[in-house]
Amino acid sequence: MSESLTSRGQVLTKGRENLSELVDNWSSGITRSRGISRVTDLLLQPAVLLLILVGFVVSRGITRGEFFFYGDEMSHAMNGVFFRDFLVDLPLRHPIQYVYSYYAKYPALAFPHWPPLFHFLEGIFFLLFGLSPFVSRLTILCFSLTGVYFWYRIAERLGPRYRAFLSAVILACLPFVLLYERITMLEIPILAACLAVIHFWLKFRETERPSHLWILAGWTAAAFLISQKAIFLAFFILFDVIIERRFRLLRRVDTWLAAIACVLAILPWYLVAAHTLSFMVGRAIPKRAHYLAITENYTFYLTRLYGQLGPVLIGLACVGLLLAVIRRSRSDRFLLLWVLAGYVCFVLIVEKDPRHTMLWIPPLIYLALLGLETVCVRQLFGVMACSVLALIFVVNGLRAPRPRVTGAEETAKFVYSLPESDVVYFQGELDGDFIFFARKLDAQKRRLVAREKQIVVTDVGRKPSTVLATTDEVLHFFKSWGIRYAAIDNVDDLPGLGAVRTLLNSDQFELIRTIPIESNVPRFHNREIQVFRFRGELQRTDQNVVIPMMTIHKDISVNLSSVTGHPWPN
Repeated sequence: MSESLTSRGQVLTKGRENLSELVDNWSSGITRSRGISRVTDLLLQPAVLLLILVGFVVSRGITRGEFFFYGDEMSHAMNGVFFRDFLVDLPLRHPIQYVYSYYAKYPALAFPHWPPLFHFLEGIFFLLFGLSPFVSRLTILCFSLTGVYFWYRIAERLGPRYRAFLSAVILACLPFVLLYERITMLEIPILAACLAVIHFWLKFRETERPSHLWILAGWTAAAFLISQKAIFLAFFILFDVIIERRFRLLRRVDTWLAAIACVLAILPWYLVAAHTLSFMVGRAIPKRAHYLAITENYTFYLTRLYGQLGPVLIGLACVGLLLAVIRRSRSDRFLLLWVLAGYVCFVLIVEKDPRHTMLWIPPLIYLALLGLETVCVRQLFGVMACSVLALIFVVNGLRAPRPRVTGAEETAKFVYSLPESDVVYFQGELDGDFIFFARKLDAQKRRLVAREKQIVVTDVGRKPSTVLATTDEVLHFFKSWGIRYAAIDNVDDLPGLGAVRTLLNSDQFELIRTIPIESNVPRFHNREIQVFRFRGELQRTDQNVVIPMMTIHKDISVNLSSVTGHPWPN
């Protein structure tokens, strides 16, 4: 009898355990189902779909190629490497001397030519993921997604959500914008920061909450610490306050406190840059009284926009502009004000560059879609036409090849595999690219790169100045610096370098290797890098050598033995 009861008890216990297991499995199944549902709902959000689509288009070929775009891209990369190394070395006792010595070792550094925030963030990416062009472009990709997101949020306020989505897609895939999304330049970071500022300005204008005000101040400071082009924001906000009569915002104490905090955050760098750089102010402020009477100042950006947007978008944008002027709704005024602020701001700035239009292309794209819908008359046809237009830009974006140049990395690997390569001379358009890989291949920073700056010095807006004019002077430079190897591009991008080429083709040097530059960029076709070896004896000087400078107020003096041949800094 007891055995029967025991067996029944075991059966009931096992049954309860099985039931509990079924309940647990059912509960976990429901939890997993809810989790999958939440993830699915998140992925189907328009903003998330937008970021996935844009990320897919922009990142195509992100691991291919090296730095080459203007000289700026190479300097942006090396500025990021500098901040990476600064964070590792922490030379807090002698930071200024560290900067000078760093430039002497890697003369592609351009600090403080540009504000430091982007390069600081790029340096963090380099610190986390290593030194490579891919990591630098990953930083730009993050800014690209940030900019697209904030534009989408801005455009949501202006009209239907589908129009905001499609305008964001076209903005990211527009060939002019897409080019800068795939290289390391400041156009995309400053666009993203300005869009964030405008987004939070709208939120603050609508809600007048202090939290939005302080976020606005933070993004404004970030924009000015990314690029001087952030001056556009001053015009935009000023015009908006005046036209929309938001003067009561200026009577708030916290508005002025936020403005003062923003100024205090950015002022130190601008004071340092103005004191250090010899050309900074002259590129922005007119020196001639009749500057505003020059017709080209007013037509420069208008003519460039035609090529940047293309005939279809520019025509539709004109229709949208006309419609906005006629309707004069709040959203229409907002778009017109944005375009006007961008135009006025950069017309007043002396330096004319087609890239400056980047900051006022978003509203023009939105107006173009507005114009297309108006031309189509019926809303359904307008939505279909806008969708087809966006799809065309996506397809073209996927098909557009990423501009690619290679050759400097292979040259650096070859040269630094040779003995007596602690100081190497490089001459050519890819000098900053070579210097980047020279630093990448030298974890202990034992080496130094000498550039053609020792022979010909250039400055923004001035003719090159020859420092060493004869082959004897160049030969003495090679001997006194202890340069065994010289790598030079077969095309001289600066006049005055004939003495170098004459010397390298003499019997005192031997050509040991030729490395082709491979590229899909026309100007790099049929280019190669030649590596020469000096046959004679080297007599490196113990005295300080001078690196000529024209972009800052004084030359750099450094002792070669203190920065080469051993881990640096000591």
